[in-house]
Amino acid sequence: MTGKDIIRMSVKELKRLKIIQEAIGGQITQKTAGSIIGVTERQIRRMTKAVREEGEKGIIHKSR
Repeated sequence: MTGKDIIRMSVKELKRLKIIQEAIGGQITQKTAGSIIGVTERQIRRMTKAVREEGEKGIIHKSR
C-alpha cells in the first residue's frame, strides 16, 4: 500500500457521510440533512463535528 488507510463503512454510513459533506459544504442545511438521514439537527451537528475533526472515520459507529 502507498500509505493510505482503508476505511470500512456500511452503506448507511456512506450515505450519511455524503449528506454530512453536503451540509458542511453548504449545499444543504443541517435541518435538511437531518430529514434526509432521519435524525435530529443535534445529531447532524455531532456528526458534522466528528467529520471535521476526524475526517471520514468520524462517521463510523464507535463500537466497531
